[in-house]
Amino acid sequence: MKDVGKSNIKGVMNMLIILLVFILTGCKEDKSTSQQNMMVPATTIQAVKVVSAGGELGFSSSTVIDKDSIHYSRTMAANEANNMEYNRKLKPEDWKNLVDKIDLKMFGAAKEGHSVQPVDGIDTKIIVTTSAGDISKMNAHNDPEWKKILDDMEQYGGKYK
Repeated sequence: MKDVGKSNIKGVMNMLIILLVFILTGCKEDKSTSQQNMMVPATTIQAVKVVSAGGELGFSSSTVIDKDSIHYSRTMAANEANNMEYNRKLKPEDWKNLVDKIDLKMFGAAKEGHSVQPVDGIDTKIIVTTSAGDISKMNAHNDPEWKKILDDMEQYGGKYK
């Protein structure tokens, strides 16, 4: 009888050891995923730029908004009196409002349009600079996200003129 009791205890101990191994391996943290999550910060927008060029008058403009300023430049080769340039301090709430409205995923998925410069049109390119790099789209006039960013940039350009 003593041998039966010892074998039962050994069997139970073996089962406990196996169970403990399963528990410990099941609770093991996947370090590669954990480290990857810690190393990849959220993508932040650092600047938004709208560049337009073309037309019979040799038009070009650039509007850049970053977290604390707006920079605007416009040139017309045919009439230099219409050239304009300014730099202004941006209100923090305007930067926050602009950035909060931009959906980077939707903007990145926007379908670009064809160049209209060959028929004296003006091409417009929007460039969003992020902590992960630039996302740029040209002439995506039919895309609502692209159009929304363009409208917002024009609104701020007018506000700070």
